[in-house]
Amino acid sequence: MKLFYYSLMTCLMFAGCSSKGDGVGAEAWGQQPDLPVVNGHQDFNISGTGYYVNVMGNTVPRMPNFPSLSVKKNIARGYVADLRGKPIKGAHIACSSTMTGGWYSSGSGTTDDNGYYEFQIPAGAAYFFGTAVTVTYNGTPAVMAVYPVGGTTSFPSGQGVVKNFVLLSYGPANPDEIAAHPNNETNYYGGALYFWCNVNYPGENYEGYLPSNGVVVIELTPVEPCMYGETKSFKITRQMGDMQVFNIVNIPVGKYTIKASLSDGRKLRMKATGTVANVYENLGLRPDNSVGTSTVTFTPEWQRTPVMVPSFKSNWDALEIQLSL
Repeated sequence: MKLFYYSLMTCLMFAGCSSKGDGVGAEAWGQQPDLPVVNGHQDFNISGTGYYVNVMGNTVPRMPNFPSLSVKKNIARGYVADLRGKPIKGAHIACSSTMTGGWYSSGSGTTDDNGYYEFQIPAGAAYFFGTAVTVTYNGTPAVMAVYPVGGTTSFPSGQGVVKNFVLLSYGPANPDEIAAHPNNETNYYGGALYFWCNVNYPGENYEGYLPSNGVVVIELTPVEPCMYGETKSFKITRQMGDMQVFNIVNIPVGKYTIKASLSDGRKLRMKATGTVANVYENLGLRPDNSVGTSTVTFTPEWQRTPVMVPSFKSNWDALEIQLSL
């Protein structure tokens, strides 16, 4: 069974319009490059003072080929596609313009069958927001952000703009935000996990607590090829220390077998905690509160619609998992 297919739902949250682009049909998309190959296995080590690991690094996947569009004065237009170059219908694209004195106004559109959107830009200094689409992920409607090709989202409104967007399964978002907050899950288009535990320090023996000198081992293996065929597995080793929490970010979106243990072989119990624990019937840790092995899918921000997703950020929340003996 495929984990992903595109939802047919559309939404138009602000005044705007969608129309055909330059009389261009689906055939204008042309031949697309091969998908990036993401396979094999990679090991990571986090020190006792480290607090995150970005398993896919800060390289943006190669972009698909888009049909050519000319700039129209006062108009925002472009295409939304997946990484294969398949147009995405129903994606929400909006912009806000700010005038002198703090006044602002908005415009938006949704993509048609050919992945095309177009709407008039209100006057002022403009920037994109609400750039997302609802997809079905592991049997659940999930709002996923789309990446602005070229990595910019602000523009002068009077000249008009052509901006294309791509649905990614991993990759960095705003590099300035990453530099400031490298462990923030919304700064990456891949999924994220957040682990925490209680620790027994020398002389303590609380039930379920991990030893302060212990080494946690997390293994992630795709149950089946991920969103764009990714099959890469990961092993993250984390030395316990002063930091009792750590994040794994930018994991290719899919469904994974997850294993948790100490390096001495003792299996760890995994229990979902926090605000998104078990709020999605088919997402998260399944089964929950399991020992040693479970499956995990990533969780979007709770009850967000595409119009609510900030520009140049993802919509993933880090699934919070408590580890214990």
